[in-house]
Amino acid sequence: MGKNRNGTESPAGKVLMAEDGKQYFVYGKNHIEISEHFATNGKKLDALLTDVMLYTAEGKISA
Repeated sequence: MGKNRNGTESPAGKVLMAEDGKQYFVYGKNHIEISEHFATNGKKLDALLTDVMLYTAEGKISA
């Protein structure tokens, strides 16, 4: 749990699914629609992180 402005602990947000199948991250009165996910046939997280590090170090993204 995180701390709010008063220094007391506040509950973490949660993910809810609406009747229409859309997912929302809910934190207090804020509802944020979750609309993007990693593709199932896309690059793995470690490959994405490697690309970020190479881009930062060398100025380019590996193939």
